[in-house]
Amino acid sequence: MKIENIIPVALGKVPADVLLKNCKIVNVFSGEIEEGNIALYRKRIAGIGDYHDAKEIIDVKGAYVVPGLIDAHLHIESSMVEPVEFARAVLSRGTTTVIADPHEIANVMGVSGIEYMLQYTEGVPLNIYMMIPSCVPATDMEISGANISSVDTITLVTKYPRVLGLGEVMNYPGILNVDHDLITRIEIMRHLYKKVDGHAPGLSKKELNAYISAFIRSDHECTTEEEALEKISRGMQVFIREGSVARNLDDLIGAVNEQNERFFSFCTDDRHPDDIVKDGHIDNMVRRAISKGVKPITAIRMASINTALHYGLRSMGAIAPSYKADMIVTDSLENFYPHIVIKDSQVIAKDGKIISQFKGNEGHKFIAKMDGNFKTPHISVDDLKIESDAKKTRAIQIFNNSLVTEEKIFDFPPNEIPNIKMDVLKIAVVSRYTPQKSIAVGAVHGLGLKSGAIATSVGHDSHNMSVVGTNDVDMMIAINKIIDMHGGIVVVENGKILAELPLPIAGLMSDLPMEEVANRIEKLKEASKSLGSLLEDPFMVLSFIQLAVIPKLRITNLGLVDAEKHEFVSLGYEGE
Repeated sequence: MKIENIIPVALGKVPADVLLKNCKIVNVFSGEIEEGNIALYRKRIAGIGDYHDAKEIIDVKGAYVVPGLIDAHLHIESSMVEPVEFARAVLSRGTTTVIADPHEIANVMGVSGIEYMLQYTEGVPLNIYMMIPSCVPATDMEISGANISSVDTITLVTKYPRVLGLGEVMNYPGILNVDHDLITRIEIMRHLYKKVDGHAPGLSKKELNAYISAFIRSDHECTTEEEALEKISRGMQVFIREGSVARNLDDLIGAVNEQNERFFSFCTDDRHPDDIVKDGHIDNMVRRAISKGVKPITAIRMASINTALHYGLRSMGAIAPSYKADMIVTDSLENFYPHIVIKDSQVIAKDGKIISQFKGNEGHKFIAKMDGNFKTPHISVDDLKIESDAKKTRAIQIFNNSLVTEEKIFDFPPNEIPNIKMDVLKIAVVSRYTPQKSIAVGAVHGLGLKSGAIATSVGHDSHNMSVVGTNDVDMMIAINKIIDMHGGIVVVENGKILAELPLPIAGLMSDLPMEEVANRIEKLKEASKSLGSLLEDPFMVLSFIQLAVIPKLRITNLGLVDAEKHEFVSLGYEGE
């Protein structure tokens, strides 16, 4: 689009391409509701006001028109569908822009995984921006599939215009200890005027000052109002997160007030397909915030202009001249629901259904083969045996709908695991990346299985395979099935597979429609419940049990990890 062509449309001298009539326009700048028409030219808004002539007229009949919604931070891979299918799903719910961190696929496939996400989504209507993962591998306490170097970071950020900066810096000890490689990456970004995203759960006072001194200006890990307010007071943009397990909106929304609301944004981080299909995406967070007493326009700002301003997306997040024609039509602000979604001046969805066809950049010369990097051979029951002379067992205690784990000591020896009566089950993490077997075995408490086993190839952040079970045979069958599928989720009982979901794209994503994936996940949940599972979503909890950067006790393919001390610990407990 040339500026000289849009000006005559804005002046009303040339008919608009599309005219939205009889609108109640949510003005995120003034905080007011304006009544008028919106003239669109190509993919832009030409003007707001007394316009009448257009090639196409859409009468919204007094409905509200809201800017397209923006997700400030997410991992598309957690939707468990390929990125174009993800775009279809969230566009139908009014999300028109996302800032994605391809951290998960990068740990599996390296640079080729990031380029797959970027190149495959070229031309897709959803505005997909990327942040280059800051730490691949995530830690030195597990085997990962790849390494993203400083040189890789420079290449990606300069090669692709949709790269906005450096992804969440989870290695906050590396910042505080002035890790040379990590600081180098940040120096590159700040001298290119790019953003650096944060990940600093619980960081406070001088340590928070030091972390922010590294030009890290956002955080999505707040869990209390006090934490959020401290981080905002030190210049951070706080992304209120509402994922499938980490749900922080209820605990944080009370911190939002008229003085600070511009420094809050919404993000989903990791949201499963069944939650997207059932509840929606950022639109769900807008509804929830309003139900908690936040003014509708404030909630809409947090879902649009606040994030756009933080990331320097100068043409997004508002309904104003020269801004992108990305808008939602809704009948009510209090009962916010996107009845019509307009993307680039085209009606793309109605009442939660996509009505415009689009696909990924399948004709591009580079489409990586995302085969999941599975190199490990099948395992045997002998690989799952426990050898320990200890008299007590150290177990990972898991909780429903929580990423946090605890350490719990049981007064029986490790060689008595599993102890179904005490709900202490055997857990194993199996590396997918090595031709030689690399397996760690531990204990987990809180899942509740009475029989069978469950397994998944989704294991943040390196995505090795994990399996929990009541017997070694079912555990072996579950892992070997995942290896055969090159990724997936499996429920097994008495040697029989009760439910499965293949994840052939990097062992993380399905090539099925999101509704079908959501349906299969529901069957997996039902199957796990039939085995006795006490968790609402055991697969999401299991997928985070390897995450060695969040407290307390974790397990990787190299062993049990005390995430607070950043050191390995034994399964057998020798203390008092």
